[in-house]
Amino acid sequence: MGCLMVCGCSLDVISIDGDRDTDSASDTDTTVDSDSELDNDSDSDSESDSDSDSDGWEAVDSCDFDYPSGFESHSAWLGGRRPLLMPPSVDSSTGVISHREPHPNGTSLLRIGAQEIVLPDYDDDMPIFDRAQEWTTPRRCFETPIGAYLLTERQAYDLYRRIAEQTTGTMLDTAAEVRSVVGLRGAYPGTFFWHGNAPDLFNDTIVLLWIDTLGNKRVLEFPVHTDVGAFDFGEDSSSSLYPNRRYRYINGWHRTYNALQIDDWGYRVRNDTNANGHWDDDRNGWLPPVGEDYFRGGSGHNIHMGSVNAPWETAHVANWSAGCQVIPGMENWIQFITNAWTALDDEVNYFLVDVRDIHPTVWTPCTPDGTHQCPLPLDPFPLTVAGDTSTASSSVFDAYNCYPADESGSEIVYFFNIDSTGTLTVAVDCDPPTDVDIFLLSGGDQNACLGGHHSSFTYDITPGRYLIVADTYFDGTETLAGPFTLTVSVE
Repeated sequence: MGCLMVCGCSLDVISIDGDRDTDSASDTDTTVDSDSELDNDSDSDSESDSDSDSDGWEAVDSCDFDYPSGFESHSAWLGGRRPLLMPPSVDSSTGVISHREPHPNGTSLLRIGAQEIVLPDYDDDMPIFDRAQEWTTPRRCFETPIGAYLLTERQAYDLYRRIAEQTTGTMLDTAAEVRSVVGLRGAYPGTFFWHGNAPDLFNDTIVLLWIDTLGNKRVLEFPVHTDVGAFDFGEDSSSSLYPNRRYRYINGWHRTYNALQIDDWGYRVRNDTNANGHWDDDRNGWLPPVGEDYFRGGSGHNIHMGSVNAPWETAHVANWSAGCQVIPGMENWIQFITNAWTALDDEVNYFLVDVRDIHPTVWTPCTPDGTHQCPLPLDPFPLTVAGDTSTASSSVFDAYNCYPADESGSEIVYFFNIDSTGTLTVAVDCDPPTDVDIFLLSGGDQNACLGGHHSSFTYDITPGRYLIVADTYFDGTETLAGPFTLTVSVE
């Protein structure tokens, strides 16, 4: 496939001598606090490595990030109105997204040691993003839900690894020189707060992670777009990847140049039916019309570049993405692909995370108690658990967009991660007058409901992180809380 795509293009050869690894990572590690040091062995125990906490982080008042006002806020897109909500519809078909961006003028061949990388000949004035460059200082600043901190590159790697693993339930491959990519939808680089995710802007983050041959943990951060551009790509030709799961990629091709090429087929995506650059229902939607977008199978969501001019904060995605993960500007792209590339067909795992759904224990250790802040794990399937909403301390969700009932009583929240497909069956049993209903959510929001019922339901589950909420029905006079039995299975 690669030869066919490159054939006929003019190839200008550029050679770069020397080793692809730099000494910058080892330099930055000289100030790492001993409490935060982790075993560098590639076969080290994943659980103990990823359980490191914020010990050794250097607290500061603020990172003083100055992200320009050109980024629209969520409230600005809402216009002060609460969007109408409808249960998500599902289409079982699989469609390849469109690649409709302008063709490059040609290609050039970049040699790094024994590797050759085909680059597109786009021309733009987008400068390299500062956090995408090699670490030249011992620490970088990060704004987290627990405060602003200066982290070493090693500590930043450990943080992004925890976010990926604890949110998706899938482990990073920590063997030397194996690349992993973490996408943070809805957060600017260096931050972990949901900013509203206004459409058609490069306002998300992609992080490239690896451990080099010297055992140094490496981190490069890029501005990126993880949704779909606001452009009419044609019927059923644009869709967004669903977050909180691992996607399989390879060192491959996008059109005529080397890029990270998705190596999955039929994964769940959200179709952008009316080509407005965002979903129109569930919690990720902004404005009417509602009900037009739906789930379907996807293919072709590569990680590639978009040739747009500076400043990146106000550049528009448009036809550069029908759902691909797009990095703006040639300089940023060259920095990304030359560090991400190992050899043609090498595997790369991509962990796409909605920042609203980062597992809460990433920031604050807790004992699972069934609250939204610390949900109870469901693992392994099949299983049956007993609960009692009359003793639950949480009562946050009162109504769901998938089931017309008043659920203003107390609730118990469970979560599970799954890395396969199957038929999920959820059932609840309780004795009158207790009335507990059950809901499946794709994220921590009552408007992210995928299914609900007062007794049982099934759902065609795909890989990702999910919540199950056992919520108490209000009959107009009283909340009918009490003991229940929850049964969950996947076949």
